[in-house]
Amino acid sequence: MVVSVAMGTAIATSLITLSLDIKGKVSRELRAFGANITIEPKVEGFADIAGQKRYLREKDIIKAKTIFWRHNILGIAPFLEEKAKISFQDRKKDVTIVGTWFEKELPLPGEKTTFRAGVSTVSPWWDIKGRTPDKSSVVLGVSLAEELGIKQGEEVLLDGKPYVVSGILSTGGKEDEQVFLDLDVAQELKGLEGAVSRVLVSALTTPMDDFAYKDPATMSRKEYEKWYCTGYVTSIAKQLEEVFKGSRAKPIWHVAETEGNVLERLSILVYLLTAASLLAAALSMSTTMAASLLRRLDEIGLMKSIGADSFKISIIFLSEAFIIGCVGGLVGYAISVGVVKFIGLKVFGAVLEERVLLLPVALVSALLIAALGSLLPIRRALRVKPAVVLKEAR
Repeated sequence: MVVSVAMGTAIATSLITLSLDIKGKVSRELRAFGANITIEPKVEGFADIAGQKRYLREKDIIKAKTIFWRHNILGIAPFLEEKAKISFQDRKKDVTIVGTWFEKELPLPGEKTTFRAGVSTVSPWWDIKGRTPDKSSVVLGVSLAEELGIKQGEEVLLDGKPYVVSGILSTGGKEDEQVFLDLDVAQELKGLEGAVSRVLVSALTTPMDDFAYKDPATMSRKEYEKWYCTGYVTSIAKQLEEVFKGSRAKPIWHVAETEGNVLERLSILVYLLTAASLLAAALSMSTTMAASLLRRLDEIGLMKSIGADSFKISIIFLSEAFIIGCVGGLVGYAISVGVVKFIGLKVFGAVLEERVLLLPVALVSALLIAALGSLLPIRRALRVKPAVVLKEAR
């Protein structure tokens, strides 16, 4: 019975520990999906009707690490997209050139440490054969390179300026048709120093619920404070919009909703497994206690015959279950510490946080298992008829 309680408690406590950390850990793993927020210039009125082009300021990018949820910003990358003419030998083509940071260390405001930014933090699946571009080189999308017959190491002209092809990019998307440069080089080429077309942000977020979809304009002051101080993708987007001058930040919904659904289903799965482990342990204990009870029917009959009522007999079994629960709970908690470390290292590559609060949780779980496991045996003990039992014993 102690083993049953210990194993049930160990599994339940381990799963509860996992449930407390799973959203944060899995959210970080899901950041491999790429950016979940895009920031674009805000164009309204006649400017929008006339199709006038607006730009964001490159100097505002680091301000993303000054918002309330700055620690949730895991990646950020600017993009400057413009039209240009590429020439290679006797072939020419109008293409889209994209200036960006492939990897860049940014100084954090008010701190001595730096923050890693660039495409590698928002689109980690980009596959570049070769090296990233520098001041005198570019990276071509694989489809564009095949169309023009360009190979790595050859020289091309962009708007008449020569650049060496340092790498070939393959993403399976529109990037395969584009030309990529270092952001500074693209800004200089097009005369747009300090300007960017859009910024992609990869942020650690809280799964969306019904409250998260509520329009902030219709919220009371208390509701707005709650929404603003919760790590929803919408509230983080709002805060980013506040630090980027003339911007409009919006979630990339297919990414945000997919992450939310995955995290919600994982949480439900963990809760179901916890309940199943407690129930299985209780059934195991109930079976063992029932077998033990069969060997003690004479004792129960004798106690009833000399005046023991149902309450006193119940107290005997419940006291035994309580002791078994306490011992099993302590053993189960000790086992769960090792199990949690194993799960953290094998699944997430990091140790899950140990919480002292889980010791009372383990004991409560153990006592719950003991109580449920002893319920049916006690009811059976109370139905014992002394005369029949003692007669058979004689």
